[in-house]
Formats: sequence, structure tokens, C-alpha cells
Amino acid sequence: MRQATAPARLWPDGAQVGCRPVSGILPGEWLQAYTAMVASIRTGMAREMRSFAPVHRWRGTAHRVLLRNPYADIGLTCLDGQAAVWIGERIDHHYRIRCEWSDVSGPAHHWLASIAPTFAACAERIGFTPIDTPIDQPWLEAA
Repeated sequence: MRQATAPARLWPDGAQVGCRPVSGILPGEWLQAYTAMVASIRTGMAREMRSFAPVHRWRGTAHRVLLRNPYADIGLTCLDGQAAVWIGERIDHHYRIRCEWSDVSGPAHHWLASIAPTFAACAERIGFTPIDTPIDQPWLEAA
């Protein structure tokens, strides 16, 4: 029996995002275009938000983490002819351990809200159109 898998989302839950189409790139040029996109994200975002450092990590199988600071990840997801650059709260093991010892998630949400305009402006400068996504408010799900 074959198990159904949920389709991957273009960006992680709760992330702020900017998108651009990549469907017009020819197969022979894809690797070069992808490498250039990763480089522009790393240099453009790190120039505006100096607390981020380059990393090579993944969130699941679809979301590539390119930059990380103590609170957040900046990543890239390419799916169905679209590329999304996103910023979201870290979810890695070391971050979750810090959250167990102190309230790190509260300051992280506050910081992410304060950096949102900078992220949107930087995403636009490197060719991504910012998308308005609702701020992650898990307490609303219980209502």
C-alpha cells in the first residue's frame, strides 16, 4: 500500500516571504541561475541584517536554510516554478533546547516583527516580491 504524502509548501509555516518565478529558466542554465540566486540572497540579506551568518542546513526536504542568527533562519525554497525567500523563527534542536531553559521564543517573535520591513525591502531589492502573510499567532488557533 502506498502512503500519501502531503505536498510541500512553498515556505515554512509562520514565515515572512518574498517570491519570484523561476519557470522560464532553461534546464541547462538552472544550476548557474540557482547558484546566483543563493549568492544574491546571502550577500543582500547579510548586508542589511548583519546578525546573520551563512549556514548550510535544511528544514525538512524542501526548505534550504542559507543564513542564521540566534533567533531566525533565512532560507530559499524552489517549487512548481516559483522561488521563495523567507525568514522565520528557528526550529532546530539547539534553538529548542535554549527555549526550554529560557523564554527565547517571545523575544524572537518581537524581533521578527521589528525586522519585517527590512526583510521585505531587502527581498525586493534582490528581485523577490514581498507577500503579505499573517503573523504567526498560535493562540488564535485555539479560539
